[in-house]
Amino acid sequence: MKFVTTAAIAALCAAFVLAPASAAGLTDCVSMSKQVSEALSAAQPNANNLAQARTEANSGRSYCAMGMYAQGVARYTKALQLLGKA
Repeated sequence: MKFVTTAAIAALCAAFVLAPASAAGLTDCVSMSKQVSEALSAAQPNANNLAQARTEANSGRSYCAMGMYAQGVARYTKALQLLGKA
């Protein structure tokens, strides 16, 4: 029984270490959040898609807060696209 537990823990640790580098993480969320925040600050008040970009940024923040980093980064990317920055 101890061997099975040890093997399961080792497999779990290996999965985290060997995770693909392309997987989004917390660092990506923080970086994208800063980019979107700067883009929103620089946007003209009457810019097209500004409200939608804010909605996407809020969604990105929510996804990142829940640990769903890939979805959060995707929403931040969409916000940047709407602002013409990506």
